[in-house]
Amino acid sequence: MKTLMKLKYEILILLFFVLTRLPDLGHDMFNTDVWKWKTRTFDFSSGIFSLNFDQTIQKYHPGVTLMWLGTVGIKIFNLYNDLVLRVSPDSVVAIFGLHTVQKLMVVLALGFTLSAIFYVLRARFGNKYALLAVFFLSFEPLYLALTRAFHLEGLQSTFMLGAIVWFYYWYVNLKETNNFYKGNKRLFVAALFSALAILTKTTALYLVLFFGLWILLYVIKTRNLKNGFFMYIQWLLPTMFFTFLLWPALWVIPNQVFNILYQGVAVVGVETEHIQYYFGKVVDNPGWFFYIIVFLFRSSYLLLIGFFGVLLTLGVKKFGKKDLLQNLNLKPAQLDFIKYNLLYILFYVVMLSIPSKKLDRYILPLMTSAVLVSSFFFLYYLEKIKSNLKYLVFLLPVVTAIYIHPNYLSYYSVGLKFGMYALEPKWMIGQKEIVSYFKDLKVSGGYVDSYDMSFEKVIRNPQIYSKTMSVGFPEKYYTQIWPFFREFGGWAVIQDLTPFAVKTNYFVFPVWEDEAPRENRFSLKFIGTIKIRGVDVYNVYQRL
Repeated sequence: MKTLMKLKYEILILLFFVLTRLPDLGHDMFNTDVWKWKTRTFDFSSGIFSLNFDQTIQKYHPGVTLMWLGTVGIKIFNLYNDLVLRVSPDSVVAIFGLHTVQKLMVVLALGFTLSAIFYVLRARFGNKYALLAVFFLSFEPLYLALTRAFHLEGLQSTFMLGAIVWFYYWYVNLKETNNFYKGNKRLFVAALFSALAILTKTTALYLVLFFGLWILLYVIKTRNLKNGFFMYIQWLLPTMFFTFLLWPALWVIPNQVFNILYQGVAVVGVETEHIQYYFGKVVDNPGWFFYIIVFLFRSSYLLLIGFFGVLLTLGVKKFGKKDLLQNLNLKPAQLDFIKYNLLYILFYVVMLSIPSKKLDRYILPLMTSAVLVSSFFFLYYLEKIKSNLKYLVFLLPVVTAIYIHPNYLSYYSVGLKFGMYALEPKWMIGQKEIVSYFKDLKVSGGYVDSYDMSFEKVIRNPQIYSKTMSVGFPEKYYTQIWPFFREFGGWAVIQDLTPFAVKTNYFVFPVWEDEAPRENRFSLKFIGTIKIRGVDVYNVYQRL
C-alpha cells in the first residue's frame, strides 16, 4: 500500500493516458499494413507456443514488441470470445473485437512507459513540469494518432523517450555522486526501454550512437576515457541482454536475424525510395528539408510556440541593454536536460534525412523529445502569469483533440485544405465520413444488405449485384476501409481489380490524387464529394 501511495501520480498518469485513448479505439481506423502485422503476429504466436522460435522473426523492422502485445491480445480476445461473444473468428464482430483488444494492449504498454517517464521528470524537475510535459505529449495530434494504432511508431517513439529519460536520470546521478555502482537500477530501466525500442524498429539503433556521443562529450569534458568506456559498456551489455531475452529468434538463428536486419537497414531503409505527393508533385525523395516541413506542419501550435520559444531564449538573450526575451529562469539542471534533448533531436533528424525513403510518421521520436523541451517554456510563463486565464492553455489541446476526433492524422497546423496537398496523408483519413456518406447513399439508392455470400458470388448474379452497394478504392485505401463496409452490409473493392471494378457501383478518389479522368475501362460520373470538417477530401463517382 505504501508503494502504491508513492506511485499514486504514476498510476493516475497511466489511467489518464488509457482513458484518452479509449473512445472509438477499435473502431476509428485500420492503418495501411495492419493486416500484414496481424498475420505476422499470428505466425509469431504460433512460433512461440509451438517452440518453433525461428518463426519469431517476421520482418526486418523487426516489430517484436508489437507482435508480443498482439499475441497477448489474441489470447485475451479468444478467451472472451469463447466465454461471451461466441462468434465466428472471421466475422465482422470478431475482426473489430480483436482489433480493439490488440490496440488496447499497445495503449497499456505505452501508458506504463509514459508513467515511468513521468516518474523521472517528477523526480528531477517537480510535479508541475512533469504534469505539463505528459499532458501536452498525450494530446499532441500526431502522437495521439499513432499511439492508437496497431503499428510501430507509437511504441518506438515512447520506448525511445523512456530510454533517453532514464539514461539521463542515471547519468546525472553518476555525475552528482561519482559512483559508478550507485543508481544502476536506473541504468537497467534505460537498457530495458532501449531494448524494447530496438526490438520495435531498427531505427532505434540510433540510441547506440546517441548515448555513445553523449558519453564522448563527457569524456572530452572529464578527460577520463576509462570511465567513459565503462559507462557505455554498463548500458550496452544489459541492452543486449534484454534484446536477446525478448526475441526467441536470437536463441536459435542469430546469424539469420542479423542478416535480415542488415538487409532491412542497408537496402530497404537507406536505398529504397517511397513515391509520395509533396507540395502537389509526385516525388521519390522529398529532400533534406522534408522533416523540418513535417515538424512545422504536423506539430500543434503549443509545441511550436514552446519549442521555438526555448530556442530563441537560448539563442538570443540580450538586445542592447534590454532583454529581448526572458531567460525562462532556467536552472542548470533544466538547461542541461534541454541541451541533452536538443542534441538528441538534432542528430535524429540528420539520421532520418539521409535515407531516400521518408515518411512523415517517422518524425515521431523527435517530436516526443521536443515536447519535453517546449514544456519548460510554458512552465515559466504559467508560473509568471497571475490571471486564472492562463489555464486556458490546457483547453486548447483538449478542444483540438475533440474537434478532430477520430481523424487525428488529418491535423495540420496550416489547415487540412493546404496541408493535405503539401504532405499527402499516407494513412487513410475520414473513414467515419466515408461510411456515413455511403450509408446514406445505400438507403436513398435502395440497396440491400449483403452478408451471407462472397463478392465473387454477388457479381455472378445480376439481380443481386445490382441491388448490392459496392465501392471501389485505391488499393492502399481498400485495406483500411473494407471492414467498415462489411459492417453495414456493403462492399469495398480494389479499383484495379477489373473483374470486380466493372461490377462496382461507385468509386472514391482522394482529391490530391484523382485518377478518375484516366479511367478507360468504363465511364464514370462525378456525383459529389466527401468532406472532413468542411474540406473536400474525396471525390465520389458513379459507374455508368
